Amino acid sequence: MKRFAIRSILTLMAAAAFAVGANADDLSLTLTPASGPVYGTAGQAVGWGFTLIDTGPDYVVLADSYFTGTPLYGTYSDYIVNQFYVAGPTPENATITSLWNQIAQTGTGEFDLFASDPGGASFSGTIYIDYDLFDVDPNSEDFDPGADFVGSGTFSDPVQVDIIPEPASWILMSLPLALLMLIGWRRQASALRP
Repeated sequence: MKRFAIRSILTLMAAAAFAVGANADDLSLTLTPASGPVYGTAGQAVGWGFTLIDTGPDYVVLADSYFTGTPLYGTYSDYIVNQFYVAGPTPENATITSLWNQIAQTGTGEFDLFASDPGGASFSGTIYIDYDLFDVDPNSEDFDPGADFVGSGTFSDPVQVDIIPEPASWILMSLPLALLMLIGWRRQASALRP
């Protein structure tokens, strides 16, 4: 009897894993911008939007997002955990587009650059977005999260953050060049005087 119970549990786990794997082909998530690079000045927040497409038979609910990499230049804040993004098998609900908006906290999340970050620095990492699949619409009155759960998975996309110098930094960097040009102009003007 014990072996039968263990085999039954393993069979159910394998079936659930197969169902999630089969549905993974019906799901796609792309970041906005599509190739993942964003840029901002030190002390600024940057972020990513996304487009989620679900053409499978189940409903996908985005659970959370996180950044992995070497965050030397800031910290990541998740927006997805505070939203309720659901895409379903019906054509009108199959696609969700969420642009990054810091005020409304839409999109995947934001990366807050430290004020002391050096201009011209760049770093890369990966954004991961966890999701759950259900065979009943989570907005339905008949929805039971335990009974209707099909499986879970994770999307991932590489990203890059470029820190651009502030306009004040450009002025400070160009000031010595302007002084050298002024000195050269004065020398040239004095050489031309009789």
